[in-house]
Amino acid sequence: MRFWEGIRLSLHQVWAQKLKSFFALLGISIGITFLIAVIAIVEGMNSYVRDDFASSLFGVNTFTVVQRPSIQTGQVDEAERRRQRRNPELRMRDVEVVRAAVPDARYLAYYAESGGSVRRGQYERRNVRIIGGSAQYEAVQGWKVEEGRGLSPIDDNQSLSVAVIGSQIAERLFPTTSPIDKQIRARGHRFRVVGVLESQGGFVGNLRDAAVLIPFETFQRTVTSRRLEVDGITVKMNSIEQLEPAMAEVEGALRSERRLRPSQPNNFGIDTSSDLLSAWETVNRVLMTALPGLVGISLVVGGIVIMNIMLLSVTDRTREIGLRKSLGARRRDILLQFLTEASTLSIVGAALGIGTGFGLALIVERLGLPAAVSVPALIVSLLLGLGVGVASGLYPAYRAARLDPIEALRFE
Repeated sequence: MRFWEGIRLSLHQVWAQKLKSFFALLGISIGITFLIAVIAIVEGMNSYVRDDFASSLFGVNTFTVVQRPSIQTGQVDEAERRRQRRNPELRMRDVEVVRAAVPDARYLAYYAESGGSVRRGQYERRNVRIIGGSAQYEAVQGWKVEEGRGLSPIDDNQSLSVAVIGSQIAERLFPTTSPIDKQIRARGHRFRVVGVLESQGGFVGNLRDAAVLIPFETFQRTVTSRRLEVDGITVKMNSIEQLEPAMAEVEGALRSERRLRPSQPNNFGIDTSSDLLSAWETVNRVLMTALPGLVGISLVVGGIVIMNIMLLSVTDRTREIGLRKSLGARRRDILLQFLTEASTLSIVGAALGIGTGFGLALIVERLGLPAAVSVPALIVSLLLGLGVGVASGLYPAYRAARLDPIEALRFE
């Protein structure tokens, strides 16, 4: 039997027995759908975390001194968490210690932040980040101003009530007019808008697009009662090679300032994008380790269903097999026919699973989560479909090929 003739007969058989074929395809389709969707989402997240999220959250070539580490890998027991919660707040004197430790830093900024809502007349935007940043905060974060200007040292020195707002806030509060030189109200205080930040969009758009940036001294005077306290001190170096030495200098200077003995752990944290990447890699490894087992279970179930369907097909078509053998069909022709039919069923199921998996990935992407189509995942899915089809069809095909033509013709 010719190969393509076998495929044609297999497709005809699939179409002729729709209900049986549906159940045969279901298990394979679910497994491949899960495989494609998970890999697409994980690959998209990998790309996004490495290229966009980490740099958006921490900046490029930067590290941030905080009261306690924001991201930690490995096991952290409750005693350690309690110890970290007792860490002293960062204060302006810590800013000067950090500044003295890294005199060759490209930028150094300190900030404090709070949450709340912002209003203009009848318009309101809730869940807003209100950030009090020093003069170099925009530069150290890599934020760009799309309209108007950014904050200046004069704004901070004179505690001016000015603000730079994110694109989401501009669209919400000023749908028909430019926000520049207009008044907004946040935390019961009025601020004059001097700039609008470039839209960030994507999964972490709220980090910048839903933020109100005001001078640090203004923040201290209006938004908070925590005088001379900061939430973080961010340092941007000129190159990635300078990062580790600078972090070591800052760590040593702060330990000396706080009179920590060599045996005592740090009572502060230093966050970098590498910490986030390490945490994500841990999650990624768990997902990719569990994925083959979960997909394998589904494919085994699908393969068993295909085998049972094919065994039923052999029984139902016993007279047909006997007739074909009596007309000259060889054992290998019968074997090839049923193997091709099982493989075709499995590959069709894999193709449906691929389509459904991509559909789910696109839906997830539309919802704001990143997803990326993986060509290797396509190839692996098709090969898995073919392998499951051959494995599950081998016994039914062998059984069909071994039938005695005379006994098969007598079968009722």
